[in-house]
Amino acid sequence: MEEPVKQNIYQSFETEGFMFNIPQEAVTIISTLEAHGHEAYLVGGCVRDFLMGVQPKDYDICTSALPEDVLVLFDRTIPTGIKHGTITVIINRLPFEVTTLRIDSEYTDHRRPDEVQFSPSLEDDLKRRDFTINAIAFHPQHGIIDPFGGLGDIQNKIIRAVGAPIERVQEDALRMLRAVRFKARLGFSVDPATQEAIVALSKTIRYVSRERILAEMNGILLSPFPCEIRFLFQSGLDKYVFPVPVLVVPETHGLRLLPEKLSVRWAALLREAGFCDLYEIRFMCRSFTMSTALTEHIVAISSILQQPLPQNGYALREKLMSFGIEAFSDALAVAEVYFTFKSELPKSNALLQNTIDEKHCT
Repeated sequence: MEEPVKQNIYQSFETEGFMFNIPQEAVTIISTLEAHGHEAYLVGGCVRDFLMGVQPKDYDICTSALPEDVLVLFDRTIPTGIKHGTITVIINRLPFEVTTLRIDSEYTDHRRPDEVQFSPSLEDDLKRRDFTINAIAFHPQHGIIDPFGGLGDIQNKIIRAVGAPIERVQEDALRMLRAVRFKARLGFSVDPATQEAIVALSKTIRYVSRERILAEMNGILLSPFPCEIRFLFQSGLDKYVFPVPVLVVPETHGLRLLPEKLSVRWAALLREAGFCDLYEIRFMCRSFTMSTALTEHIVAISSILQQPLPQNGYALREKLMSFGIEAFSDALAVAEVYFTFKSELPKSNALLQNTIDEKHCT
């Protein structure tokens, strides 16, 4: 019989004017590790979120304890990435990643370190991270540990590489797309030196798998500021992210006005970038390793937008039989934002609404 899920309980810690409402389970993990002679801290994205006044969804913990120590100290664990020092500890069915403090060796593949060396130094661990806003730790008693000025960069809304930007980007090419995603999620600007490193090393994004590139692109498009995807084109990343040359540098301003839906925003982005040929759009989607369902939905929206919109019930029913009501509705959403078919749009919207109201499409 499974244990019942307990109601979430938080402990609040105030330091330097910031409030950290930490799940009791995370506090328990930290205190358990410390009771056995190890150091432990909250680290990374959850600390960044707290400093921005946002309650985190995930909580990562770094520790001086070795992975085998963590496995022994907690009843329910998963060796998620034990090779790199990460153990997932589960308390009250809630997962927490607990990772041993470490130093990374060289990154000869521009993606992952060749070797990982565990270290007792928190600062050594923080200095290997990508951006200063993610290189901050917090301890319930000792407060904020911020050796690289991440708090100041949060307050100034800047994405800045830890240490030498060229080295951070050379180590892991995915960091370039992560910078764009943080721009899109947070509305921050990229530090000039970090931007220069991205421009200089943009071609190394080819070392990143298409699956990882797609995940970051999806994250950018579904962020609060999806228009920041234009940084791809400003930095030259687009030449290596897209499988064929982009014909037109998209404005991207309309993306934020669209429904928060991948198929809709992808269809709009590709249309803005000058891709109209359906074969080319399908090839593009497959190159990004999109699912068949997502690919076909993008192609359907794109196809609808290439033809005159229906202006009578018969023509509308033909469209709905060919593409379905969801794709047609999504296409109308794109058309409305981009003022496509301006004179035809009101009639098509009215016909669609009438069809829905009278349940002709069921």
